[in-house]
Amino acid sequence: MTLFSRISALVLVLLLTPQLQAQVPDPATVLDRMIAAYGGEENLRKLDNAVQEWDMVAMMSKRHGTDVRHIRIPGQLMVELTYPQKVERRMLEGDTALVSFNGDHPYPATDPQRDAMRLQLMRLYSPLVLRDRIANITLTMEGELCALTLEEHGVRADYLVNLDTWRIEKVAGTLNMGGQGMRFLTEYSDFEFIDGVLVHRKENKFAGNVNTAMLSLKNLRFGSALEDSGPAN
Repeated sequence: MTLFSRISALVLVLLLTPQLQAQVPDPATVLDRMIAAYGGEENLRKLDNAVQEWDMVAMMSKRHGTDVRHIRIPGQLMVELTYPQKVERRMLEGDTALVSFNGDHPYPATDPQRDAMRLQLMRLYSPLVLRDRIANITLTMEGELCALTLEEHGVRADYLVNLDTWRIEKVAGTLNMGGQGMRFLTEYSDFEFIDGVLVHRKENKFAGNVNTAMLSLKNLRFGSALEDSGPAN
């Protein structure tokens, strides 16, 4: 390559670098756009205290059941999974994690169970909650999607955002399973405004490359999610 060619290539890189950097937005801009797309701050706060009821199909066994989530952000979550032959309840409050089966007395969760509950709670973080944690969020691009990455208590969640709609289309979580990282992916679809806030009505779940469950939103209630049935009870 001649000296002239090298100088021309360097000039081209210098000219293109600001344009390439401009294509990657900063976390604050992305989160502000997301908050607006989801209905604004006042509406998004409704998601911090809510009950979600889902119809669920376990893909491996084709069992049908329900998934009921009692949510109170920032640190409380109770999930009740009901199948024809089994009821599992998972309860998280701060650092306390409990599980019970078929109505038995709750007992302390194992470390992997507790981390799975923490990941499930992180998946329920709205763009407004993520903005409150912006100091701990990093941003990268994964293809055409923007990845907002948050780590809490050793659990990592990547919120994959469509920059055309400013919606979270996927959440990828990474847990330490037996000394190795295990990736859990949830895909979101069928978005709709309910009481002024944008929510997804379909979830498709994967553990590694295995499609584990598909869920459809049956009901959503805002307010007083854990007053009568929280993890402390």
